[in-house]
Amino acid sequence: MSNPNTPTSFAQLPRASVGRRLAALLYDALIIMGLLMVYGFVAMLIASAVVGLNCQPEDLDYNPCVSGPLFQLGALAVIVAYFLWSWRAAGQTIGMRAWRLLLASPDGVQLSWQQCALRAATASLSVACLGLGYFWGWTRADRASWHDIASGSEVRLLPKKKK
Repeated sequence: MSNPNTPTSFAQLPRASVGRRLAALLYDALIIMGLLMVYGFVAMLIASAVVGLNCQPEDLDYNPCVSGPLFQLGALAVIVAYFLWSWRAAGQTIGMRAWRLLLASPDGVQLSWQQCALRAATASLSVACLGLGYFWGWTRADRASWHDIASGSEVRLLPKKKK
């Protein structure tokens, strides 16, 4: 009989369901919205400093600053950095922690930066295809989505912590 206090190996953990993964993504979307608000605030501060302090408020036009390609590229960088850093540092985003999900290679090893970048690119494509890459997991016995397959990774469900 196994000791309930011994950690379970990654391969023994059950694979995460598509529904749980989408719930974690929804949770992460809330975190990303907060990060983008902070980014927008900082971008507006920088834009106001660049435009100049001698202008009257009615003369200032921030629209090119917040709708231009540079601003949008920065917003994309914030989103990508959130996922890359979370996956590489802990194998979990904040949403994945809330839903007890862990990301790693099939043998339980932390993903490399290259795997994380490939996963982010493929996940973006998956979302752009109206979530088809996520729903793909329902057609497979291993529940793997497009980005799991492309990056050689798995998402497993962690056990509940004992009190």
